[in-house]
Amino acid sequence: MIRKALRIGGVTLAVESEEPFDFPDPSSRFAVSGDVVADVALTATRGTPRMPSGDIVFDSGGVWRLHAEDDRRVFTFHSPYFQSDPYKTASFDADFTRGEVVVANDAPYDPLGYPLDELLVAARLSWGAGVELHGVGMIVDGRGYLFVGQSGAGKTTTARLWLKESAPVILSDDRIIVRRDPDGGLRMYGTPWHGEAEICAAADAPLAAIYLLEQAPATAIRELEDAEGVARLFACAFPPFYHQESLGFTITFLGTLLSERVVRALAFTPDGSAVRAVLNPR
Repeated sequence: MIRKALRIGGVTLAVESEEPFDFPDPSSRFAVSGDVVADVALTATRGTPRMPSGDIVFDSGGVWRLHAEDDRRVFTFHSPYFQSDPYKTASFDADFTRGEVVVANDAPYDPLGYPLDELLVAARLSWGAGVELHGVGMIVDGRGYLFVGQSGAGKTTTARLWLKESAPVILSDDRIIVRRDPDGGLRMYGTPWHGEAEICAAADAPLAAIYLLEQAPATAIRELEDAEGVARLFACAFPPFYHQESLGFTITFLGTLLSERVVRALAFTPDGSAVRAVLNPR
């Protein structure tokens, strides 16, 4: 039996399989020793994925759906590129700690292949651990800075500006995880789910600040009312929308970020002034 594991945002996903498999890049950068304690433990096999008999709980409108079947939750994955439909299924217990993955013979044997890895990390985070945000995160002098925004807000532009003006470690140019540290502080983590710039790193750092991006003729930083900040962060979050308690935790956690005064708005023009405003606030 082969056992391999990924650790993303402090969440460890372990897979056992009789058939050899590898994690493709960039997921392979997040690989850890296979004998680690898993937050989510999976067994994976080749076979014929079976459509669940239960109701659809959530339809992503993309490649995956979530079904309820007895006391199990079953993800199905669909694509016109494969003859098998679904080409993969993943069945889990109620709290997403143990599961079984079946991959069709005509699909690549990548048991945790996107988006299943992200779905599982998001599920575990939402049980009181943290949140995944749409943003670019970087480490400068040991401090973490997170720039959050929806598509078109300027995340890739921000990453390139910082690479030009300083020497940051960029954790991801698209998706970052924020969690509470055991010591009570906040910490941000890179993920393999990169954006247009295709940058990611398996690293983490204490979170110094979160900036909500706003493109503008001039660069300026402003404070936010809690309600505005939570609403804008939630619009850029990836909670399990199929689970009411998880949505409640996500909103509460985002409110905590606002209460700790680490969230601000950054109106910026795409030049070095945006970098200087963050590193040298007035």
